[in-house]
Amino acid sequence: MKKNIFSILSLGLVATLSIFASCNKLSKQTNVINTGFPPVATPDSVVLKPGVIVIDSTRLTLVSSSDQLASGTYVYKSSTGFPSFISEDIIIGMTGEGYLRKVTSVVSQSGQVTLTTTQARLEDVFMQANLNFTTDLSNMMRKTEGGYQYNLSNVSLFSDGNASVAITGGSIAINPNWNFNLQFLNGAMTGASATCNNATMNANVQLAVTANAAGSISGSKTLNSVSGRNIIWIGQLPIVVSTSLSFAANVSGSVSGSVNHNLAYTTNDTYTLGDTYAAGSWNNQYSYTHTSTLMDSATAGYNLLCSIVPQMVVKIYGIVCPSTSNALNTIESASGSGFTAGFTEQQTYSISGSILGYNVPDNSFTRNTDTISYQVINTTGSNFMKISGDGQIGAAYQYLASPLVVQVVDNFGVGQANVTVDFTVTSGGGLLSYYSVTTNSNGYAQTNWQIGNPATSSQIVQAVAHTSGGVQIGSALNFIAL
Repeated sequence: MKKNIFSILSLGLVATLSIFASCNKLSKQTNVINTGFPPVATPDSVVLKPGVIVIDSTRLTLVSSSDQLASGTYVYKSSTGFPSFISEDIIIGMTGEGYLRKVTSVVSQSGQVTLTTTQARLEDVFMQANLNFTTDLSNMMRKTEGGYQYNLSNVSLFSDGNASVAITGGSIAINPNWNFNLQFLNGAMTGASATCNNATMNANVQLAVTANAAGSISGSKTLNSVSGRNIIWIGQLPIVVSTSLSFAANVSGSVSGSVNHNLAYTTNDTYTLGDTYAAGSWNNQYSYTHTSTLMDSATAGYNLLCSIVPQMVVKIYGIVCPSTSNALNTIESASGSGFTAGFTEQQTYSISGSILGYNVPDNSFTRNTDTISYQVINTTGSNFMKISGDGQIGAAYQYLASPLVVQVVDNFGVGQANVTVDFTVTSGGGLLSYYSVTTNSNGYAQTNWQIGNPATSSQIVQAVAHTSGGVQIGSALNFIAL
């Protein structure tokens, strides 16, 4: 018996953020830009530390190479002069994903200044603040009403001439609502949270696996990638938020022979997840509700791992905050010309990297959300059989002493419940107590037979079993009476 795991890693998070703060009169403590540059205008509820400098890109041009930026060297040119940079200043820029850096040394030349820097944190910016960032899915993504939808249509994940794996149709719709709350007092971060509350993810996927002979499967593909950024202003202090969402598919495994397998399922999920910081420690929170349905068809044996992984990364000033993922897996066991299986959905959550430059504990986990046991019936094998009632001797126009009993089993001999069996008098003109019967939990179905007159004609009843889709299971069975 072999296993197949099909994973839908389905979590989309954030595109555009908006910030809210009470706006009264301006604080006199926040004029930290040097002469010749606009002051940082912030509400009284937000107090900046001295030495915070916002880089005015219309006056200062960042000319550092990529290697210099990677090493923390920021080189600016200007024809209008420079602020009086000193060591320990905090510089904030809007180039690219934005940057938040602490100056460690300054070298000035004619028309150019070179700053050696290290990564700064928001604690280096705020003396006092209570900030709330709330997310929506606006300009960077394709939207459905109230969320983002990615359509999966005839996507080939692997093909080598012998075997192929393809998503023949479906879509993933996500509607997250990440919220960031940051609290600073006396120059230290006293509280923080990055949480996604009552978000939804709905997926429907149709997967096809085909093969002509035994072989291996291995491949990967990027399905989609989008990104964007937004600048949120507190007065003239910019907070730069960048987001990216990517869908990557990976398949690996093997087939044991000729395969023609189709699987379709839907999931509907609502979840709350995130991390909070209080009293000097980080803690995660998580809740989840889930429903799913599954349709499957018979297949030859194979062993396949297939994953579609959406991953969202949110950065503030280029600092990860956070990176998350969400996975749904199906697990099957297959061999021969049919299989029995358990369909288990596993929800995987992880928040990796850091939040605003603070390392968070590894709180990734995987949990089973529900399991649906089922058997796929082999529609061509000997899995419909007589149990008892054939060859009885009876009196004309009387019921036989014993009922006619049949059983439906899969190719492993496991009885199949809720299969329709139709009984028909094909000769003799007798009567039946039931003409259409649904198998019980052990796969049995039965009816009582009142025969006609054996002296004048043959007495025959035929039994036929078929799937809900109308496909006949096994061969028709004939009962006779003497």
